[in-house]
Amino acid sequence: MLVLAAVLLAPPATSAQSFSPSIPKFWNDPQVESFEVPLANPRYSPRHMNSAEYYALKVRPIYKTYPVYAPGREPAGYREHLKTLEPEVIFDPARLRSEADWIAAGQLVFDSEPLLFPAPEKDVFFPTPLPPNADGTLPFFVPGARYIIRKKGVLEIGINACAGCHTRVMPDGSYLRGAQGVFDFPATEERLERARKRTPESLRAYQERSWILYGAPWVEPKESYFARLTKEVALQHLAVSRQGVLPRQGTSEFAPPHIPSLIGLRDRKFLDATGFARHRDIGDLARYAITNQGLDTLAHFGDFQPSAKATAFSSEIGTRYSDEQLYALALYIYSLQPPPNPNQPSTLSRRGEKIFLQQGCAGCHPAPLYTNNKLTPAKGFTVPEEMKRSSDVLNVSVGTDPTLALTTRRGTGFYKVPSLRGLWYRNALGHGGWVDTLEEWLDPARLKPEFVPKNRSAPRGAVPGHEFGLKLSADDRAALIAFLKTL
Repeated sequence: MLVLAAVLLAPPATSAQSFSPSIPKFWNDPQVESFEVPLANPRYSPRHMNSAEYYALKVRPIYKTYPVYAPGREPAGYREHLKTLEPEVIFDPARLRSEADWIAAGQLVFDSEPLLFPAPEKDVFFPTPLPPNADGTLPFFVPGARYIIRKKGVLEIGINACAGCHTRVMPDGSYLRGAQGVFDFPATEERLERARKRTPESLRAYQERSWILYGAPWVEPKESYFARLTKEVALQHLAVSRQGVLPRQGTSEFAPPHIPSLIGLRDRKFLDATGFARHRDIGDLARYAITNQGLDTLAHFGDFQPSAKATAFSSEIGTRYSDEQLYALALYIYSLQPPPNPNQPSTLSRRGEKIFLQQGCAGCHPAPLYTNNKLTPAKGFTVPEEMKRSSDVLNVSVGTDPTLALTTRRGTGFYKVPSLRGLWYRNALGHGGWVDTLEEWLDPARLKPEFVPKNRSAPRGAVPGHEFGLKLSADDRAALIAFLKTL
């Protein structure tokens, strides 16, 4: 038996204005073929399943989920009680009457839609940088673990909802949805010990999973990739704890990107650090969500297909979001707002604004968005002639690490010019998340080989590129930082 949760069954408020959107089929072939920027080697730009194949997939229901407790905090009989409950679908577009209804439904998709269903009847606890809530439950978004009931009597763990990576804990303890998350699996001694005992067979399985997620055979053959990804290297990756940095499919296990903030996304023309997805309208955001939730692992890059079956990100093969779910999700993301900024303009910050303008920073980061919404070529990339004619492309590189832009399945040869808004509550600055503060980013010491980032276990060494502002005096640098924190 399946029931509908009351969360979307309440009658709409009589004062709410009627809202009946005309929702198109987002996965239509012409739009799919044009929404992604060609890769640095365009021969290997992804070729996705066509619209007929996509819409033949079964729609994935959005089920009600339940909290996971920290070890020792779960009430007696809790899971046994959950097994007595009926599955509840909490997304029903027929019940949505106003734009506010749609946005609230989009939050359900953002918060509650897990993509992974590990084996049932399993004790699950993911070490996180956050303590349990007062009642012993784990914050649902770190790492997004929730109990889910899709069949009465069968209890599963669902993880990888959008909120798992895109929710931030603010200094006052509040949760900021859509922001750059602090998603992190600390390298506990238990995890390190398991990795040290990895057998040749388990190492091979780890390498195969890594290849599915990050392999790019036109850049590096599989045999060479495996030879590089030794047990020792895997241990090094595990031992480096970098909050706000996460390798996701299509990027790089060796040079992972930072987690982006989704706040203000409506005004961005390109998505992801490499600008691999255009953002022309709400349909592009829907397509971006589809590919990011795993469809790209089923795509063909030339004659290479990362996986012909379900992966950790594509979940159950044969399922998809409905267009209504995607529309609601996109509306919710567009509705996200930044928190009140405690850094108010001051004499120091106003002087910093003058320095910002004098240094030419506004050339790439003009107000009010503090981005020109353009692409800048990665170091060493030769811009194709047709791209040189585009008004979206700059002709100058800022010289940061080109690995992500040139050697991955999201490598367009470019980096997008990011917005400087919200810098005061973000960390993991730069597309690789190399430093955590503006003070470190504007410190000329980061260019030196012996540079050591503060306040975290992170790779040591120079952080090259984007040298703007590094020659300022200490006083001018402090003023510039004060201004940037007000944005």
